[in-house]
Amino acid sequence: MNINEIIKKVNELATKDVDERGKINMATNLIFDDITSNNSELKIGILEEIIDSDHIACAVDGSKYEIELSDVTLILARAVKILGKKKDKKSVPSEIAEDFKIIENYYDKNVISNKSILFMLSLETGLIEKCEDCDVIFIDGPIVDPPTYYEEDVEIENILSLDKLALYRSTVLRRLKSKNKLIMGIVKNFSHRILIKEFLNSYPALIKARENYIISNIMYRYRLEKSEFNKPIFLGWINWDSLINNQIILDDLKGISKAYNQYKKAFNYSLSIYSLYYQYNITSPIVRIDMLSEKEPDFTPIKYLNTWAMQGIREVTLLNKLADELSEINSQDAKKYALLFNLARENYLDMNDKLAELMMRKT
Repeated sequence: MNINEIIKKVNELATKDVDERGKINMATNLIFDDITSNNSELKIGILEEIIDSDHIACAVDGSKYEIELSDVTLILARAVKILGKKKDKKSVPSEIAEDFKIIENYYDKNVISNKSILFMLSLETGLIEKCEDCDVIFIDGPIVDPPTYYEEDVEIENILSLDKLALYRSTVLRRLKSKNKLIMGIVKNFSHRILIKEFLNSYPALIKARENYIISNIMYRYRLEKSEFNKPIFLGWINWDSLINNQIILDDLKGISKAYNQYKKAFNYSLSIYSLYYQYNITSPIVRIDMLSEKEPDFTPIKYLNTWAMQGIREVTLLNKLADELSEINSQDAKKYALLFNLARENYLDMNDKLAELMMRKT
């Protein structure tokens, strides 16, 4: 391409982008009008109330790290549970679960990456299972996690398949719900276009829109109209059942719809996931909150969030921030495990060589 052709193509792409963005912005404004005029089932509002009564909140987070060692991959996983008491705002000592696995490198990298996620989530779910002493449970990430579904998913090195993890995780969550525990997933990076799907039939221009762009614009406009920038804002609820009950499913929702269907079956269709979007104040990130409930929740979960939230942090609550920091596995941790593994393997091989040499001498 010569310079004139490059400039022409750039201008064409820019013009197309401006045109599409204009349509998206118009659709966003119409959606905002629908919501604020009560022509939509979704509600938007400012809510600064907290839970004053004594209670125990719990945050669970996990992390994983993969390191390649020539012919194998070492997977490290760590999960952390943090408790907090509303009465004195003092955290109870954390509980940490750690484990590691060795996977042969002949597996595809995507398979290994997927298995490392499932490995971490199994540890995480084991700690969630121990949250019976908590009134509210903040899970880092979505309740249905991971948000992808693999058609050919087998167990490797005793790491659960997605189907078995879904059964295990849903059994744990269902047992906690039967004891009236509030269970919330705090989703920091929400790429799935759940809200867009709710409005796509009425506003087809949204087909190329990003969820975060639409949510940010709606919330910011609402704050401007209310002249309120320091208080928490919410937008919701959205029932996930529409993901599996609607014939039109966006490509980016197909995987999560299949995964959700696995959970619904395990819940015996008695529980559903409801989502809303939440921002503590104008300088804080917008997150998606997933709730497990028999029916559309009231706004009590927001009050719990307000109680433990801190300004400007990605993890939203103080407890989740602590859990995130304690669960992190850095490269130095991984290298220590890798060194120990290599030393153990080399010594094992050396010992076997010596035994073989000794046996040959005897014969």
